[in-house]
Amino acid sequence: MPELTQNQIADLRALADHCRSLAADLVIIGAVAYQVHFPREDRHTGDIDFAVALDLDEFAELERRLLADKWIHFANREHRWRSPRATILDLLPAGPKLREAKQVIWPVSQFRMSLVGFDHVFETAQLVPFAPDLTLKVIPSTTLMLLKIVAYMDDQQRRAKDLEDIRGLLAEYEADSERVFSDIVIDAELEDYGLAPAFLMGLDLRALCNEEEVQIVHSFLDAMTEDNPTWMTFVRARGVGDHVEEDARQQLEVFRREFDRHA
Repeated sequence: MPELTQNQIADLRALADHCRSLAADLVIIGAVAYQVHFPREDRHTGDIDFAVALDLDEFAELERRLLADKWIHFANREHRWRSPRATILDLLPAGPKLREAKQVIWPVSQFRMSLVGFDHVFETAQLVPFAPDLTLKVIPSTTLMLLKIVAYMDDQQRRAKDLEDIRGLLAEYEADSERVFSDIVIDAELEDYGLAPAFLMGLDLRALCNEEEVQIVHSFLDAMTEDNPTWMTFVRARGVGDHVEEDARQQLEVFRREFDRHA
């Protein structure tokens, strides 16, 4: 579980209270969600990412309230906020209209962010206690995998860092659960039981995805070749060594095979 400071806890309580008064779901996405599910992984972040179930006109009221609380809105990054206690948050509006449009276009910069897959954010989020009187919703690992793939495919150069989490998910998903020894994994006759997380992620992600999302996952898999400038970012996400590149190929192959088997 991520360790939050008392200042962060106080700020998140205040944010949650604002969203509650606006009848808006608030869900943690990104690196903190990864830390929740894989606390042993060395994954750190300086900010906390949230999706907020508000359309832009409603989101403006949340912004007004944060400004009244003396939060600072980053001028060059419209989704980023800093509290008077120095907590940094990224807030992404994702109300029903925005999710239907499958994108948010920020009013000032006109910067576009994809919201493909964000229906799953609010449908699959799970309650997680972070502190006394602070329980927040967090996306599960499969939804996180989808969002990371969508974000990477939306801008492969700018979002290359997402490959580190994608590789981590392929290596660690359900690794500590009994599912890695289940009949479905045994029947798959994997070359190595270390590939069970990639196998199970392929199985579970396919069950989550609609047809548009399936095509994006396929595009991602097709893009993961040695010719891609970001390929070694994906490979080196699990360290270095003689076999790390072959491990990456095997994980992708097993993931693809199981993902496609249920198409």
